[in-house]
Amino acid sequence: MRTTEEWSRLGGALILVLALGATLAVFAPRFLGAAAGPEAEIITALKETEAEGLTLPIPGSDVPLKSQKHRFARITVAVEPGGKRAEAYATLDFDGTLGTTHVGTAGVERVPFVRRDGDWVPEGTAAPRLVAVVAALEARRRALQAADAEALARLAGPGTPGVGGPEWEELRQMRARGYRAEAWYVRLEREEAVVTEHWRLQGALPARPVDTRGERQLSLTLRGDEFLFSPGLM
Repeated sequence: MRTTEEWSRLGGALILVLALGATLAVFAPRFLGAAAGPEAEIITALKETEAEGLTLPIPGSDVPLKSQKHRFARITVAVEPGGKRAEAYATLDFDGTLGTTHVGTAGVERVPFVRRDGDWVPEGTAAPRLVAVVAALEARRRALQAADAEALARLAGPGTPGVGGPEWEELRQMRARGYRAEAWYVRLEREEAVVTEHWRLQGALPARPVDTRGERQLSLTLRGDEFLFSPGLM
């Protein structure tokens, strides 16, 4: 039979093994990622978001864009000279919500990464192009809600005419106006985005109440870091 002293030594050894295992569980992925290079670390960082989910702040919106499910695929990484910055190019399939608006997207994403505290992390968000498109769509929705022609003009690309015509005049005259985007389905290309919008308009004209739904296609073009509407806003 083992003595009390022998059992004590075995217990101490077991605690040491468990502590070593916990340490390896925390640091081994970092060591292995560093050994594999920045490409593997960045790909792992993007793929990990699929299990964790994405919550993306949208400029001008009181609520964030939240994923219900998403998937990054066909990821390639370009590391800048010096090894402190990189860009990941990937396809992104995204299904989520912005408040009560359903947002679905498929297409190309480009994610800048930086080296921070020994880890590769997105410089801003993990889906900057999607964020830029949704920010433009939400700004347009708010401008239509307010019938604000100046705000809409700021969202138009070069050569895009401002709003006008019978549809705009009817919207402008409406009381208790409510313009809601029920869904945005986005196709992201390298320099462009094509969006199918399902909308609902409620309010009252002098002669009648209004409660209509419709579908329209919108095109946006990348200018710098933002997407602008072209050839039209409505």
